[in-house]
Amino acid sequence: MNYFIRYNTILLGVLMLTVSCKKDFLVRNPTDQIPSENFWKTQADADIALTAIYSYLIQGYNYTNANNTGQGWGSGTPYWETLTDNAYSSAFSNVANGAIEATTGTIQSDAYNTAYKAIQACNVFLANIGNVPLQPAAMNQYIGEVRFMRAYYYFLLAQLYGDVVYYSRPIGNATADPESYQLGRTPKAQVMDSVISDLTTAVNNLPDILYTGHVVKSTALGYLAKVYLAQGNWQMAATASKTIINSNKFSLYNGGYRGLFLKSSQINNPEILLSGRYQVPNAYSPADYLYTYSASFQPLRSLVDDYECIDGLPITSSLLYDKNAPYNNRDPRLLATILTPGVFYKGGIPFVPAQIGASSGFLNKKGVDSTRATVIGTQSDQDWVYLRYAEVLLMYAEAQNEVSGPDASVYNAINAIRTRPSVNMPPLPAGLSQSQMRDRIRHERRIELAFEGQRYFDLKRWKLDRVIIPTVKDPSGAVRTFPLRDTLWPVPQSEMDVAITYGNTNFKQTPGWQ
Repeated sequence: MNYFIRYNTILLGVLMLTVSCKKDFLVRNPTDQIPSENFWKTQADADIALTAIYSYLIQGYNYTNANNTGQGWGSGTPYWETLTDNAYSSAFSNVANGAIEATTGTIQSDAYNTAYKAIQACNVFLANIGNVPLQPAAMNQYIGEVRFMRAYYYFLLAQLYGDVVYYSRPIGNATADPESYQLGRTPKAQVMDSVISDLTTAVNNLPDILYTGHVVKSTALGYLAKVYLAQGNWQMAATASKTIINSNKFSLYNGGYRGLFLKSSQINNPEILLSGRYQVPNAYSPADYLYTYSASFQPLRSLVDDYECIDGLPITSSLLYDKNAPYNNRDPRLLATILTPGVFYKGGIPFVPAQIGASSGFLNKKGVDSTRATVIGTQSDQDWVYLRYAEVLLMYAEAQNEVSGPDASVYNAINAIRTRPSVNMPPLPAGLSQSQMRDRIRHERRIELAFEGQRYFDLKRWKLDRVIIPTVKDPSGAVRTFPLRDTLWPVPQSEMDVAITYGNTNFKQTPGWQ
């Protein structure tokens, strides 16, 4: 977890909740911190604590070393796609290649530890917010926001590790709170029930307004739809996503697909429902140099080849495809997402893959301001988008297709995405069967949401991870493997070691990893 966590205090300098994963447990009254007993007195205190919780959405920010950018979090979220057929990186190559172990580290342990730090911060908040004098509506909104965030991280844990330790109160030190040090793993089904409970509370407590940085009712509904999709509860997923659509609060952004991922177009954007928010110089992203300075993240050709031509046909059958000019006449989302050879970047330099060792031939362009000249330490302020209205439409289409087949509402949802300004792709052909529509929806998710951290979890819930990943060939020529035990990850070995230290025999390693 580490679920041996010291109590939260408030750092004066960085205004963040301190949640330690060390075994020195409780440090009382450090001279540079406000003791928790002196906190939780005013609404300003609640705002500071809430900001700290939101900061977990941008873990890995403010780094100035390309090898230490918090891959997997905030603007490093695309690195999740290197575990799929979309991209490659040496950062997580052992995980991607089926060589994961309990001692692997990187994303295998970061996902566990980051989630539990955030959960502890949420539980501390919920245990103390009642001490702050607030009007009932304001109190309910704070609770709704934090219960959403707790659900967000438990959902992540359950998808990756299956059964996980579940607790809904702050964890204290071993002397004062010994029972917490004997917790076992709660069955995944129960964890998911708690996630749904938290999200439902959030839906009922949050305002039904546009997203401006704080989660709102539609944000929580969107994640309910995600949870229901993961469970195969198609009707509930369709209902949750349709509620967002019917609210008419959100819409597809018509100012250009690429603009969704650049700061100038993100403020009050009607398509964005959740994002990790950056603000130079206090919280800046490494995105612009991270994806241009080196080849640490490389899109794979299989993804590039999956973008259709502008006639709506794949490159294998379209008469518009020219192998000598392979990026012409293609779905506009291709060149908005992927940097292809010869395109200018870094403020006006043509991209030559061999010059930076991009052996796949491509770099990421989504969320990157390629007009900037970048160096190590370049500060970027693009927000990282986690949920947007296009995905709500895709979730509705997928769920409704499973409920009743490709009815008109399914076509309308998909075609709205394909035909919007700046994309202008042809509508899907009429007369598709349910199976054919399912394939089209899955293709559309891959293209529309490329590098947004979705593909790995899509493959998991479709049970295609074990089918597709063994077909992936990395730029080195190596073919990936996917041992079936990789459908769930081992908890970090450090967790097992701590459990042993405290004589906790209830806490077991993930099956297949003992």
